[in-house]
Amino acid sequence: MKHELNVWVIGGDMRQAKLAQLLAEDGHTVHTYALDPGPESIPGIFPEENLNQAVRADCVVLPLTVSVGNGLLNAPLSLSEHPLGPILDRLTPRQFLCGGRVDPETRAMAEERGLTLHDYFTREELAVANAVPTAL
Repeated sequence: MKHELNVWVIGGDMRQAKLAQLLAEDGHTVHTYALDPGPESIPGIFPEENLNQAVRADCVVLPLTVSVGNGLLNAPLSLSEHPLGPILDRLTPRQFLCGGRVDPETRAMAEERGLTLHDYFTREELAVANAVPTAL
């Protein structure tokens, strides 16, 4: 039995956009924020202008690297800057929250809010798979 999840993909680059597409194709409800879709929208993905409904997410995926420094979300496809504090404020401890290359400042911000932020880049298979295209 397949379980549909409500997933929010927040920030990031084309890797995050592709992740959102693949999750939607797998039948999950996918919302994106700070990941501007460009001229073409992707079926099954709901771009959001705010985080009002993020509390409903089962899983929240932040980018690789989560922060560009100064407490800002890494969101190169967004037309504006997004401070991480207000984003984390909209999330709850029951949600599965993950991001890549989580810096100490971001981890501390999450912990202050009772959130557990899982760093998916610490998984060896992801770090190796991510390095291969860079080395070629």
